[in-house]
Amino acid sequence: MPFKPDHALNLITRAQKLGRLAHAYLITGPREADREGFAAQVMSLVTAARHPDLDAWSQEGAIILRPQSKSRRIKVGDDADDVGTIRYLERMIHRTTGPGGYKLGVIVDAERMNDQAQNAFLKTLEEPPPRTLLLLLTTQPGQLLPTIRSRVIEIPLLPPGGARKFTEHEQKLLAVLEKLTRNQAGGSISAALGLKADFQAILEDLHGDIKEEQEDEFEKEQDHYKQTTDGTWLKQREEQVTAQIEATYLQQRDALMDLLLAWMGDIARQQVGAEHLDLPEYAAATAALAQRWDPGETTKRLRTLRQLESHLHTNVNEGLALEVGFIQAFGK
Repeated sequence: MPFKPDHALNLITRAQKLGRLAHAYLITGPREADREGFAAQVMSLVTAARHPDLDAWSQEGAIILRPQSKSRRIKVGDDADDVGTIRYLERMIHRTTGPGGYKLGVIVDAERMNDQAQNAFLKTLEEPPPRTLLLLLTTQPGQLLPTIRSRVIEIPLLPPGGARKFTEHEQKLLAVLEKLTRNQAGGSISAALGLKADFQAILEDLHGDIKEEQEDEFEKEQDHYKQTTDGTWLKQREEQVTAQIEATYLQQRDALMDLLLAWMGDIARQQVGAEHLDLPEYAAATAALAQRWDPGETTKRLRTLRQLESHLHTNVNEGLALEVGFIQAFGK
């Protein structure tokens, strides 16, 4: 369950007082959640020092890693002197001490670590020095290896009230879901297949937009480098672009599935009178479905969508998984 920042800080304060402060936290949340500001507050709380942002903390001994270069990746690094890499973090976390005797490390946009970097980071995560606090910040926790996620405590943050902004494709999905409310859909297979078709059309538009953007950037690179590099670079870069298109697509598809789950979750919350809604702007629409559907039915629909999300992380055919999932979730 996502937390308001103040509540999350209270939980960390209580854990510290009880001697149960973890050495590693995964701070997640949508784009509008101030993960970096929250990380600065966590370090202030734990060490009793006060600094407003991560740049200030880096002057106080905290090691702050951010994605590097045009590829926006966090790399393993050639050696421990390679600043901004995992090797550098591994060395500095043993050598540098911040306020209160704590060793502090923050990885911003942690999903930008490739598998090699994540595997290298596991050593520090599994065997940290005493009084170490590691904070991983990401909007896409699903992009981290299970071995990392199992060794951290996740803190999902809520954005400030009214701050959430939706992408073009998220807005399209929300419009489809509002249509579901207006058209009284959800009680037949044909309606479920129509909803699936709308969702898949959004995914196709999403993939096309990502492909066009990445290929436009690649064209500019070709114009710049074709006179100074050989064909080996071109082939490698083509493979990288293809991989980046698919990786970006999967990340944004996950975001759309999260939005669909938030919508269904709000229906369930409305049925039990919960105070917090993930999508308060759409409270009227989810309330209408909350009145129309039986709570047990809503629970089954939500469970089915979670299973669909899980299946999409396997090698299953996307179209087939969506068809089966939407029929089960909306065709009854």
